[in-house]
Amino acid sequence: MELVAQRVGRLCGQAAGGQLREYAQRFGAADVLDRIADAIGQGRLDQQLEADLDRLDVAFARHGIDGLTTGSRAFETWRGGGGHPTVTGWTCPNRQACDRTERAGDGDRPTCALTGLPFVETRITL
Repeated sequence: MELVAQRVGRLCGQAAGGQLREYAQRFGAADVLDRIADAIGQGRLDQQLEADLDRLDVAFARHGIDGLTTGSRAFETWRGGGGHPTVTGWTCPNRQACDRTERAGDGDRPTCALTGLPFVETRITL
């Protein structure tokens, strides 16, 4: 279910600003987006959530928006010295359902654009 969490993180990043909901309504997928938000709010990471992410992708793809929750991947190496440095960041409050993270220090504490819950501060060992 790691891939589902990555897809939720991508979707959450795109939900800020309300355009995602506007397009979901226009494309007849607002109910699917609501089910996804409910699952995330409940911390559910299951096959139903995965199926709803697929349904949302299909609805958007019909209108020319491909890869809404899948996107593309790339690899970039980390620069730096040895040891075990840590970074402070914000993580989604629903870690079971979403793997989205934000850098700390980039402004106010972010919130989940799907559920409205504030992110949790965390330290990540590199």
